[in-house]
Amino acid sequence: MSIKIWGWDKKKRTMLRFIKPGDIFCFPYDDKTYCFGRIMTKIMTGHVAEIFDYMSTEPTINEREINNSSRLMQVVILDSYGLFDKKMADWRIIGHEEEYVPKDVEDIYFTYGVALSCKRMDFFSDNVTPIKQSEKSKYIEVSPEGDISIKNLIAEKIKKE
Repeated sequence: MSIKIWGWDKKKRTMLRFIKPGDIFCFPYDDKTYCFGRIMTKIMTGHVAEIFDYMSTEPTINEREINNSSRLMQVVILDSYGLFDKKMADWRIIGHEEEYVPKDVEDIYFTYGVALSCKRMDFFSDNVTPIKQSEKSKYIEVSPEGDISIKNLIAEKIKKE
């Protein structure tokens, strides 16, 4: 496993078609703090990502810090087009982990649809099964999140700890 970090200033924008699993990203959480994460996989509406529990006052992270990080919260589906390509916020791909394989994803499921057409899909989108509408709240909605909603999720998580 090899992680290459090229830093905050190398690529201000990454076009959607070049975003891939293993990409390490960084974004400002507030005026003093940067958050980091990794693209895990691509699904129909965006990219599934994990946000690390590591935060810094600088937009820098190294391989040791990545390897020692855990997920701050459940995985999120990023509006990767808006965040990285169209730059609706200052999110940047700052590195890449070669041969990245997502870990601890066996119990992660996504949901979509309404009423009688609700579906549950596994992490890799391989298995899709019908579910009842009442079961949808158990799973992650296949709806891409933008900058503000992800920062709100982080704030909720930090407040609980």
